[in-house]
Amino acid sequence: MKNIGSFLTGAFIGLSAVIYFILYPETWSVRSVLIIAASIIVSLPLSILLHEAGHFLAGRLQGMRLLNLSVGPFVIERHEGKLHFHMTPSVLGYLGRAMMGFPEQVKKEVMRNQLVRYVYGGPLTNIIIGFLLMGIAFGLWHHPFYLIFGLVNVFLGFMNLKPVMAKSVMTDGLVIQRLRMIPVEDSVIIAAYSVLAEGMRTADVKKWDADLIEQLERLIKSEDATAKSLLPTLGYYYLPANPEILLTIGQTLAFTREDASYDYYADCADITFATSLFFNEELKDYPGILEGLRKIGKSDAVIDSKRNALLSYIEGDFTGAIVHLESAKDSLGKWHPLYLRGEMERKLLTSMIDRI
Repeated sequence: MKNIGSFLTGAFIGLSAVIYFILYPETWSVRSVLIIAASIIVSLPLSILLHEAGHFLAGRLQGMRLLNLSVGPFVIERHEGKLHFHMTPSVLGYLGRAMMGFPEQVKKEVMRNQLVRYVYGGPLTNIIIGFLLMGIAFGLWHHPFYLIFGLVNVFLGFMNLKPVMAKSVMTDGLVIQRLRMIPVEDSVIIAAYSVLAEGMRTADVKKWDADLIEQLERLIKSEDATAKSLLPTLGYYYLPANPEILLTIGQTLAFTREDASYDYYADCADITFATSLFFNEELKDYPGILEGLRKIGKSDAVIDSKRNALLSYIEGDFTGAIVHLESAKDSLGKWHPLYLRGEMERKLLTSMIDRI
C-alpha cells in the first residue's frame, strides 16, 4: 500500500501512452524516433519550469516575495530590487526551485496555511497543465509532443506529492505533510521561513528577534534531524564572541554519525560545532576531532573548504588554513544556493582568518 500512488501513476502513464499510439499510430522511422526523444528531453526542463512557476504564482498570492528561481544550474536571483542571472549547480540536488520568503513576520498559524498553498502550487500546476496537454493530444492536435509533455507534467506533479525524503531534499508532499501534522511551534519549516523573513528585514543577525533565536535553540535540541540545518544560523548569532554557548547547544548533535555518508544536516551541525571549538580554543584537544572532520561531506564547497582549513589549523599549517578559508569565501561568489548573498558567512570566515 505504501507505493500504491507510484504504481497507479506509472500505470496511468503507461496505459495512456499505449492507448494514444493505438488510436493514432505513428509511422516509425528515424525521424519519428528523434521527435519522440527530443520531446522527452525538452519536456523535462519545461515541466520543471512550469512547476516552479506554479510555486511562484501561488507564493505571490500569499504575499511572498521571490528570492530566487532555478531550473537546473540556471538561476534568477533578486537582490536590492534587481534581478541577477547566475549559473550555479544546486548543492542539494534540486532539479528546480522557487525560493520565496515573507517580507515581514506573520503569525505562525497564518504562515503555515500560506505555506501549504504555496507548496501545493507547483505540483497542482503540473497536474492541471498535464491533463490539458493530454486533452490536446487526444482531441485537438494528434502530435506525440503534447502527449509526452502532458505525461511528464502529470508524472512530476503526482510524484512531488508523494511524501518522501530524497537525500536531504523533501518533496512537496513531505513538506505539506510536515506543515499539517507538526505543531507550528515545533515546525522546523516554519522556523526556517521565519529566519528568511528576519534576513530580509536585516542582514545583521545580532539584531534579530530574540524570541526567534530562542525558538531555534529549542528546535535544534529536538529529535527532528532536519533541525541541525538551523545550527549555522545560531553560529552567525553567537560567533565569534560567545562560542561556549554554541558548544552547549550543539554538543549532543555534532559528530554523531558512525561513518562518512551523505548527510547535509549532519554536515551543518559538525562544521558549526567544530568552528565553535576553534573560537573557544578547544579544537586541537577535542577527542576524535580529526576523524569527525574527515567524515564531513564534500557536497558543499564552503563547508568542505572550512573543514580543510580546520584540519590545516590542527596540523599547525596556519598559512594553509587561511588559504582554505579564502577559498571558502571565493566559493560564496556573488550568490550561493545555500547562503544566498552570503554576508553572514563571509563575516564569519573573515573572523576565522583574523583569529588565525
